[in-house]
Amino acid sequence: MTSETNTENADNNKKKTFVEKFIWFFETYTPNSMVWAFLLTVIVIVLALIFTNAPLFFDSAEGQTSVMNSWTQGFWSLMTFAMQMSMIMITGNIVAVAPPVQKLIRKVAVLPNNWFQAYALVLISAWILIYFHWGIGMMVGIAMLRNVLLAAKEKGYPIHGPALVAATYCCTIPGIGISQAAPLYGNTPGYLKSLAASDTARDYLADVYPLTTTVLGWKHLVLIAIIFVMIFVAVCLLVPKNGSKMQGATKGLLDDMAQVTSMYEQNPDRSTFANWINNSRILSYIVGIFGAVWCVRLFATQGIDGLTLNNFIFVTLMAGFLLCGTPERFTQAAIATTGACWGIIVQFPLYAGIFGIIVYTGLSDVISNAFLTVSTSDTFLFVAYIYSSILNLAVPSGGSKFVIEAPYLLDVAAKLNIDIPALLLSYTFGDLTTNAIQPFWCLPHVALCHVEFRKMLPYTLVFCIGTYIVCTFFFLVVF
Repeated sequence: MTSETNTENADNNKKKTFVEKFIWFFETYTPNSMVWAFLLTVIVIVLALIFTNAPLFFDSAEGQTSVMNSWTQGFWSLMTFAMQMSMIMITGNIVAVAPPVQKLIRKVAVLPNNWFQAYALVLISAWILIYFHWGIGMMVGIAMLRNVLLAAKEKGYPIHGPALVAATYCCTIPGIGISQAAPLYGNTPGYLKSLAASDTARDYLADVYPLTTTVLGWKHLVLIAIIFVMIFVAVCLLVPKNGSKMQGATKGLLDDMAQVTSMYEQNPDRSTFANWINNSRILSYIVGIFGAVWCVRLFATQGIDGLTLNNFIFVTLMAGFLLCGTPERFTQAAIATTGACWGIIVQFPLYAGIFGIIVYTGLSDVISNAFLTVSTSDTFLFVAYIYSSILNLAVPSGGSKFVIEAPYLLDVAAKLNIDIPALLLSYTFGDLTTNAIQPFWCLPHVALCHVEFRKMLPYTLVFCIGTYIVCTFFFLVVF
């Protein structure tokens, strides 16, 4: 019986396609993000013990900080940043699910009359919105996807859902813009210096790297335009042309959309003072307009370079107050989106601990020297891009992963006289390139659009390879 079962399993494995094997590998061997945080902590502890003179538990008589003390010293150093990253996610999602935004999406989604028009509408909308705010772009893109797929069913034109969802998800790569962690880090006074592990790096770094030198620079804008065109052309070439082979809205999505009603009551109860004030627009508008005036003054005096990490959050928070309209609607939207931030809140102290070990034990010097042996001033941007893309498969979070990489990347950049804005971009592109084949950030698209990731992967894999080719040229030749 056992031999028959083994034979049957072997036959089944032989029949699996490459895509099925690829997904099987991720599902079988990739643990959740919390496990990765633990594993990386253990790995860095072991590396510090092997490659530095740091003792494990107690500081040495010579003053060498122990691994344990380095870990705890760094553990709470990023609490402010963890809160900032959480607020970026929360405020972005609040804006995306606000009633005026949702109503506009429903009106726009019925405009296309064929699959090409639908693809153009969704992809261009998602690309532009993600550039300005990845959280808003992601959630609005998903809402647009759902409504376009429903509209295609109602209007009777064929559309291939898996390809459209895959391309929309991958618009985060050409959508690298003003809300990405690394460029915002650079635009926030003193942030990069606080992550530097050596005096050499701190002396080399400027206090601020404006967004005009990173995500608003002409080289970056040309790069993201090329990647977007590549994704758009590729998906149009790959999508089935036979309408009978196109897989439109699934039954699960249609049932879901049929049951979906507004998350806000159309006629809220105002029978008591508490209910009246909860559902009144007065306070939200007073606070929102008061904050909006400050935002207008900020852009009038400083332009886009005024968008530091805190200012960026403030702008989207005020927009959330105004778009939601009432305290009750804003509260419901916040509650609905806060659950997505648990990973940042809980895992960031662990990544900050890893940062502490790297910096305070001297491990950053070891890693920096390793990079120096395989890099030159001409190749370091490309090496950093590849390294970031590989590490992203284990730590699929641009903000927390940057904390791990920054100490030694900045040190090497200082020694090789690397352009820091270009380094921030190479890191960010590497981080997002492999998101195309890492299902972590795709979970909202999979769940809300009712499309299996294995059906998206043939498309996302092509987009990933294409991005590697384009970015390799840019980081070796152009930057």
